[in-house]
Amino acid sequence: MKDYTVRRYSFEELEEGAREKAIQSMRDSLSEIIDSSEITEYLTECVALAIGGVESEIELEFSLSYCQGDGVALYGTINRVNAPDLSWPEGATYVELSKNSWGYHYSHWNSFNVDIYDEEGEVIEDKRILETQLRDLCRELERSGYKYIEGSCTEEVAIECLNDAGEVFTTEGQWDIPSGIVEEVEL
Repeated sequence: MKDYTVRRYSFEELEEGAREKAIQSMRDSLSEIIDSSEITEYLTECVALAIGGVESEIELEFSLSYCQGDGVALYGTINRVNAPDLSWPEGATYVELSKNSWGYHYSHWNSFNVDIYDEEGEVIEDKRILETQLRDLCRELERSGYKYIEGSCTEEVAIECLNDAGEVFTTEGQWDIPSGIVEEVEL
C-alpha cells in the first residue's frame, strides 16, 4: 500500500489565474442548476404585472439557453376581465393563444397564433394591436428571463459559494474532492 499526500486549497489561497478559473466554473455550474420552476414562477409574475391581473388559463413555455429559437411563448386563454392592461379591440372578450407549426419545436414570440373572440365566440378580425402587444410581451419576458438567470450566477454569487466550499481546490482552481481520504493532516 502506498500513501499519497494530496493538497487542497481554499478559494482565498488560490493565485489570481486559478481564482478566475474557479469563478467561471462556478458561474457555469450555477446557471445549469437554476430550477425551471423558479424561472416559471418569476416569468408568471411578470405576465401578471404586464396584463394587469392573474390569468390561470395561461401556460408559459420557455427555452433560455442562448440558442436559436429560444424565447418565451404564451399559450391558452386570456379573458379581458383578467387582463385590463391589454389593448383590447372593441367587442373582444377573450383571446386564444395556440401553438403554430413553430410552437412544436420552439418557444418564442412567434410560435403561437392569436385569435380574438367576442361574447358569442365569433372571431374578431381586428387583432393587430393586441397581437403585437402579446408578441412584444414575449420578447420582454425573454429579456427578463435571461436577466434573472444571469443575476443568479453573478461573479459575487459565485465567489460567495466558493468561499463557503472549504479546502477543495487544486492549484489550478479546479474543484476536486479526493475520494478515499483516510486522514486529514494540517500542514
